[in-house]
Amino acid sequence: MTGPSPEAEFEAKWAEYQAAMHRGAWRIGWGFFFVTVGLLPLMWAFIWMVGPRNWEKTLLHAPVLMWLAAPLSLGLVVFLILHLYRQNLRLDALKRAYLAELRVLKDRLPREPAAPGGAGPDPDAFLDDAPNAPPMR
Repeated sequence: MTGPSPEAEFEAKWAEYQAAMHRGAWRIGWGFFFVTVGLLPLMWAFIWMVGPRNWEKTLLHAPVLMWLAAPLSLGLVVFLILHLYRQNLRLDALKRAYLAELRVLKDRLPREPAAPGGAGPDPDAFLDDAPNAPPMR
């Protein structure tokens, strides 16, 4: 009894890699959207708490609640941006692990003869995350 063929194993790992990258990128994208667009309801909530009629009665149109809300909002935004940054670092580490596994699986694949006449550049010739890649220019 033999295991799965190298081609099937490579294709399965490739599909798993694409699904993981798709989920991770969408999670980070939606997180960034909610951090930026989510500020609008937050500002509206603080203005609603002060009240539209009371706004003009405050010193320099900046009530005490708004003085407290500004650093709180800034702190919340900084925390959420750092959280998204950490998610991005985890996704990058996952990408590197998948690419290392895929390189090992690709080395096991049978070599195919090169297609004659300009089949295009080799997509694996450019590896920006290779451990000994030349510096970017």
